[in-house]
Amino acid sequence: MWFTRRGPHGFWDHQIQRGTVVLAAPWGVAAVFPGVGSQYAGMATRLHKRYEIVRETFTEASDVLEFDVAELCTATDASARARLNLQTESQLALLTLGVAMFRAREQETGPAVTHTAGHSLGEYSALCAAGALPFATALRLVRHRGRCVADVAARLDGGMMWVTGLDTGTVEHLCRLWSEQGVHPVHLSIVDGPRRAAVSGHRADLHEAAGEFEARGAQVFPLRVTGPFHSPLMAPAANALADVLAGVDVAVPRMPVISGVDARPHPGGRAGARLLADQLVSPVRWHAVQLRLAAEGVCTSLEMGPGRVLTFLSARTPGHPRPWPVDRYDDFDTLARDLCLGADDAPAVLDACLRIAVSTPTRRQDTDVAGHYRRLEETRRTRPPDAIPAGLGALDALLTAKGIDEPERRRQLAAATGGRTWQ
Repeated sequence: MWFTRRGPHGFWDHQIQRGTVVLAAPWGVAAVFPGVGSQYAGMATRLHKRYEIVRETFTEASDVLEFDVAELCTATDASARARLNLQTESQLALLTLGVAMFRAREQETGPAVTHTAGHSLGEYSALCAAGALPFATALRLVRHRGRCVADVAARLDGGMMWVTGLDTGTVEHLCRLWSEQGVHPVHLSIVDGPRRAAVSGHRADLHEAAGEFEARGAQVFPLRVTGPFHSPLMAPAANALADVLAGVDVAVPRMPVISGVDARPHPGGRAGARLLADQLVSPVRWHAVQLRLAAEGVCTSLEMGPGRVLTFLSARTPGHPRPWPVDRYDDFDTLARDLCLGADDAPAVLDACLRIAVSTPTRRQDTDVAGHYRRLEETRRTRPPDAIPAGLGALDALLTAKGIDEPERRRQLAAATGGRTWQ
């Protein structure tokens, strides 16, 4: 059960679960789901053994798809690895594991998830988590999506390549310019950071474009993929998927799901279904998604999937919420403990609060911040049992007095705690 109240330290969410009260941070927490390429053999083994809800999710997927999805995601032999890397199988495996992770996480202690997002295929898991797509419907859509994409890619001699070290705005401009001129046309297909993009096209055009990018100071290297994904070349696949989506009811999500097409919340309905088709021919704007999450007050993200691809991207990109890879942990109790600050963390948090208090300029005239600053210093000196929430409350009040708006205050509070919560 969740409720919000105004206490002596500002607005705080409380969760009552298993007879304990957990103080959660006054900022958003996003569940983010990776896409194809993050899978590895045996990726579901630990959670499948530990959590009944995970086993139930895999059984549900197996019943819908009529093959053993659990075996696909827990086996480690060469045959399983090869099958897991097939276009359709990898997508179904990742969708199932992402939903299973989210369901298991929802049963455990910790701050509530307020937003979701997914990198390419991961958006289907995000929509399931937010109640916009029934899991069985998502499984059938993703199976059809994989077949459409594989069929079109097989008819094209295409691929993708990373272009790093060059401003992504420049990369997008060059792609548009070359396409308009009909000279080695390639298409922007992924934007993971301000200087990390991928482009798609026919292999001959990619080879020519690589030299042009390198001449402008970029580093270029190919992706191990079988087609020019997230580009206009995949229009036949998008059209085929759109025909199926026309009969699918996409509900309005119960929490914001940030679309990778336009970095806006999914609207549900026909517009939401159209976004899923547009996804196949549009760039994955992951960097914009992360900035949108941050603008909406999200300061912590939980990577719900195998590996740490999204964690790696966020950790090295300023402005992204702090990432926590679920796959790093054997169970969610351990993750919750790492996410939660303890009394021993109070000195570091209070020192950070003081640094933020001193370094943040006052944006409002004739305001008295001295009292709030003295309260913060006194909390640091005496360190009472509630030192962390007291210090954060004093910092919040001080920043409010200085004229700092709520989104920026949340970011500063999250910076003081490293995106962690207090129990």
